[in-house]
Amino acid sequence: MAAAGHSPGPCACLFDRLGPGPLVIAHRGDRARRPENTLCAFRACLGRSPMIEVDVQLCADGVPVVIHDDHLGRTSDAARLGPRFGAPGLLVRDWSLSQLRRLDLGSWFLEADPFDSLRNGRTDRLVLQTFLPQRILTLEELLAWAMRCRMALNIELKNQHSRSANERLAGAAVQLVRAAGAAPQVVFSSFVHDTLRRCRSLAAEIPVAALQGGSHPPDLVGYLRALGACAYHPADDLVDEALVRSLRAEGVHVNVFTINDPVRRRELFAWGVSGVFTDWVDPA
Repeated sequence: MAAAGHSPGPCACLFDRLGPGPLVIAHRGDRARRPENTLCAFRACLGRSPMIEVDVQLCADGVPVVIHDDHLGRTSDAARLGPRFGAPGLLVRDWSLSQLRRLDLGSWFLEADPFDSLRNGRTDRLVLQTFLPQRILTLEELLAWAMRCRMALNIELKNQHSRSANERLAGAAVQLVRAAGAAPQVVFSSFVHDTLRRCRSLAAEIPVAALQGGSHPPDLVGYLRALGACAYHPADDLVDEALVRSLRAEGVHVNVFTINDPVRRRELFAWGVSGVFTDWVDPA
């Protein structure tokens, strides 16, 4: 962890390069207007956000795929299609990549309208329908797209619910980022901090950021230094001005989730946060 006045680590360089000023980071893409974690949601961020936050976990084949929930029910038609090809349930980790490829991860948005953007006219239903269906992306495919478009990625490594699976996810993600030559435009984040330790042990050149909810670890700056993280991603309810200013004085980047209120966004920016994660890339 770089202290104030010292040379920044790779993560600090990444966040600094994406400035100037605080960052508006697209949470799962432009998810208020497009189905989350899909290519159409990512494409909608081009020219509007310098970084996209994505979620990655392993499918049954051990391939990292881009999806938030560990259960397929909310954002796909798996409940309807799964019985046709003998899927054992709705957990992502139980589906092969070939099975996942057959799902539509976009059309659910038309009915759910999770942010009322269709009802309020902030998303055009007819335009959205032209993007459907949306198929699941592998991390490899996403990295290739991001490299072509020069889009920075915050890759959240999801909890795989066992130490060995978390380590497999870390190893696979590191391998893919290196193969894509994407280390300069990627940061790994996770609520499972042992996963971040694994990433650091495998690839010190790829920066990591600690996601945190609930409460702060004791001796927060020392904890982040020991973790090898040079960014802290706390939930909004953990953040006050004193915390932000103390961490920034130590050279720690602070990116807060998930901020959809423009007034709160401006307040956090005034406190000196490095950035915010938001579902609305450019809210009114």
